[in-house]
Amino acid sequence: MKQRIITAIVLLAIFVPCVVIGGYLWQAIMVFVGAMAGFELLSICDGPKAKIYLYPLLIFYILYSIFMPHELLIPVRYITLFLMALLVAGIFDYGMPLLRLSYYFMSATLVALGLHMIYFMRAELGLNYILFLAFATLGADTGAYFVGRKFGKHKLNPRLSPKKTIEGSIGGTVVGTILACLFAYLSKMNLPLAATIIMALVLSTTGQIGDLSFSSIKRTFEVKDYSQIFPGHGGVLDRFDSIIFNAMVLGLLMQYLTMFHIL
Repeated sequence: MKQRIITAIVLLAIFVPCVVIGGYLWQAIMVFVGAMAGFELLSICDGPKAKIYLYPLLIFYILYSIFMPHELLIPVRYITLFLMALLVAGIFDYGMPLLRLSYYFMSATLVALGLHMIYFMRAELGLNYILFLAFATLGADTGAYFVGRKFGKHKLNPRLSPKKTIEGSIGGTVVGTILACLFAYLSKMNLPLAATIIMALVLSTTGQIGDLSFSSIKRTFEVKDYSQIFPGHGGVLDRFDSIIFNAMVLGLLMQYLTMFHIL
């Protein structure tokens, strides 16, 4: 616990100023997170291990996706190019069966979409969108933990997370929604009330889905953590899995809420 607390303080001291200041510091952090995420997705692979050429391929795909300018979501044409590159590699690489190829495509695209949306929000929409995302996601995570400890009786998904409960999940959704809505109100975000409530409610729910999704990947490869880069906390994907997943969801939400004239 002491190691976890020390690491958490150091991470906050590094990440928070970079997020607030923006500019080159923020870009450097995004490069680090994107590169480490790509590395972790491949490093956990075993039976067979990922070939060395896949590291630059996945990392380039993720990093290029992050900094793609003026696009709310990554264009389908770029995702298709990555898929084609993997399919060609699968033809000549006998160590890449279809299931492994599917994993590379799914996991890298998920991370690329989420990190791109995080960068886009900070660069184009402002810091408050990042904080709104954080309050909904981390608020739900914290609320689920404490409500689950106090009232949890029914397991949510024992296969992926033995300690999570249905009661904790419901409590987390309520806490995350309230915190995100309060932040949007107090910070005077220029969002319609209906859009604020919908986004806060959905993000407080889907953040938990994101956490379980990344846990499912670890269970598949039988690893406890994606890496040990953060002592006591694991890897980049162990710390930011829910945020990355929810950033992707927020991008889709904004797209559809705008389409239906709610946002």
